Amino acid sequence: MKSTVTIAVLSGVLLSTSMITPVLAATHKPARMTCEEFTALDDTVKPKVVYWAEGFNRKGKPLDAVIDVEETDKVIPVLVTECQKTPKASLLKKLDAVKKH
Repeated sequence: MKSTVTIAVLSGVLLSTSMITPVLAATHKPARMTCEEFTALDDTVKPKVVYWAEGFNRKGKPLDAVIDVEETDKVIPVLVTECQKTPKASLLKKLDAVKKH
């Protein structure tokens, strides 16, 4: 049952991420986004950017078929706090640093 729920949630996340990716790409390049740009985003968009960063490589190609949504959601508030400290930093580098701690 848990794997079915996980697959359903993952499918929804990937679908919403793939649908939002063109919108983000039109205004921002998530792979090149700064912390300042990330913190300026609406709170409903921030998780989608982090999901994208977790699920795609820096060239926009899929990395993994599985994203741990619960763990990723826990990282977002920490990432926002860290990004506010260094707004000019690369979002992806900051995300990598936050995940290591």
